[in-house]
Amino acid sequence: MSPYTWRMGRVAVVADSSACLPGELIEANRIAIVPLGLTIGRDLYPDGSLTNTELFERLTACRGGPRTASASPGAFLEAFAHQRDIGATDVLCLTLSARYSGTYAAALDAAALAQDRLPGLQIRVVDTGGLAMTHGFAVLGAARAAEAGACLDEVADTARRIGEAGQLLGTLNTLRYLVKGGRVPWVVGWAASLLRIKPVLAFEEGSARSIGRPRTWAAASEQMLQTLVTGASGRGPLHAAVMHVDSPDRARELACEVETRFRPAELLVSEFTSVMAAHTGPGFVGLAFYRDD
Repeated sequence: MSPYTWRMGRVAVVADSSACLPGELIEANRIAIVPLGLTIGRDLYPDGSLTNTELFERLTACRGGPRTASASPGAFLEAFAHQRDIGATDVLCLTLSARYSGTYAAALDAAALAQDRLPGLQIRVVDTGGLAMTHGFAVLGAARAAEAGACLDEVADTARRIGEAGQLLGTLNTLRYLVKGGRVPWVVGWAASLLRIKPVLAFEEGSARSIGRPRTWAAASEQMLQTLVTGASGRGPLHAAVMHVDSPDRARELACEVETRFRPAELLVSEFTSVMAAHTGPGFVGLAFYRDD
């Protein structure tokens, strides 16, 4: 099904695919998704066109590493035009943090083009400041506000508020993919491999920061849960999401612990898209959360 087939309310929400939202939530909340790109060898794949199993099979067979790319201004412009065609008068376009990708700049270029090509359509582009489900929660919150009848300013403010509140943690089986992408120094990846460490990382301000160096999955999981205790302090409802790359059993295990210990108002489990998985490698398990204060 095309991501642009639902009739929207007055405010339409467009987002890039790095939000990693489950498909049923994208459809239920009428979110238009613009895919990022992934190049392996000479082949370009729109995000979501490969399963993660297919992704790593192709990476194993290819000498060079993958190259990821933001969506083009033309792809965003097409999404904006479709929203106008199905009745939207306002569009809120939400992108992952500009510190991680050129997607925000591409969306701004598309909005500038739309001033001449799509007269009468008001477009707002917002960098949520997030990545994966910290970005995804901002997109989801904005779409819910739009469905409830909020105006463009209110929907944009909702996205900013949730994006600012979100935190993202993750543990990896290997740092090799982050090293290739330049997110951590190669010497850190070499040391982690040598010592068989499963680092727990906090993703913030355009980089991955180590907050723990456990050697087992159980210890890494507990590190993330303990960080959730301190990181999600507050009285508002807790929203959490467990993400994974080819690790459904560990994701379910972590989600059960979050449910048992914290009783969140919302708990999602999602799999990384191929573009995100290309940065983390197989075996990644992550935890995103925020309190809606």
